[in-house]
Amino acid sequence: MQTICPYCHSSRVMNNMDIGNPFSIFEQLCTPAALSGLGVSICRYYKINSAIGVVVGTALASAISLAKDKLQQPPLITLAARPSYTCNTCSKTFSI
Repeated sequence: MQTICPYCHSSRVMNNMDIGNPFSIFEQLCTPAALSGLGVSICRYYKINSAIGVVVGTALASAISLAKDKLQQPPLITLAARPSYTCNTCSKTFSI
């Protein structure tokens, strides 16, 4: 069922929970493959064994992934709250 704005009766409504994910670019740049490749490149530049760069890059990517998942978990109070919507036509915020 599509959400309708109670003010202007438009169907161009956006859920506010989907807006503003601060980790979207961060997730793309800090993938395990990207960080492993960066580690290998740095190790080659400093003439260190490339396997060390792979291990360090993978460990760093894993630590970032764990920290990101911990920060993205919403508190229980937010889960119990009613969802909020914004109308793209009249720019008013409402909840159902």
